[in-house]
Amino acid sequence: MKKTMLCMMLGATVLATSCLSEDQDFAPVQEQGSEKGQLVLKLSAGANFSQQTRALNEDDYRNTNNYTVQLLQDERVLMECKGSEIAENLPKELNPGNYTVKAFYGEELNYSRDKFYVVGSKDFNIAKGDKSTVSVNCLPTCGKLSVVFDSEMATYYDLYSVQYSGATAFSGNTLAWTKTDTEPWYVKLKAEGETLTYTINLTAKEDYAPSDAQGNKQTSGTVTGTFTLKRNQAHRLTVKPNYIPTSEGGLSVTIEIDDTVNEIDKTIEVPVEWI
Repeated sequence: MKKTMLCMMLGATVLATSCLSEDQDFAPVQEQGSEKGQLVLKLSAGANFSQQTRALNEDDYRNTNNYTVQLLQDERVLMECKGSEIAENLPKELNPGNYTVKAFYGEELNYSRDKFYVVGSKDFNIAKGDKSTVSVNCLPTCGKLSVVFDSEMATYYDLYSVQYSGATAFSGNTLAWTKTDTEPWYVKLKAEGETLTYTINLTAKEDYAPSDAQGNKQTSGTVTGTFTLKRNQAHRLTVKPNYIPTSEGGLSVTIEIDDTVNEIDKTIEVPVEWI
């Protein structure tokens, strides 16, 4: 038996509805000889981040039952309800004209560790006696950043962290990832993606720090690089120490870059710029 709920329509009769699956497909029944049109709507959510986090359940963002769905005309909301409340009996009839379907879930912040925003919309036209099929795919407005420090980092370094900069959402500031952090950052991005800079800050233990020309130990070092991050893309840095004993101190790091959505793995041997 289907569980029935109420879906509120502005300026229209309240309809009884039933729950939908994650790939939702619903169509109103058109009465024979109607002067109006009918709508078929398919709703899907494509949050492709594949690394799970304890701060939030990313599966919630892939379940369209959680989404708010709106039917609009000239920015006026004709209908609004949860995805779980929509059934095949959306408005049985729509007057001919131009409409927009919008669906969204979550909250859009410049950067966050426990929430992000997924949205999709589609403009369409209803003609007299016609049936319009509208597909709305909801996508995140953010990218995902994470860092993994190899366990051996603690052998060679007292302190290590990563700072990200360059995203418009940072407002000229930096976003930090300390050596004890485990949860990713979700960063709001422009539609075309943005170029970010990472700076790895290192404080080497004295036994492994290189020496300058005067024999003084140089314990502070940095590694920098840039990458492009797009919406719905996850970018992970894995940082490993690479120590080769020399009289000057041969300490560097190896960086693995994982752009998860694009299935690209890159390993880079990076010398540290000692200060």
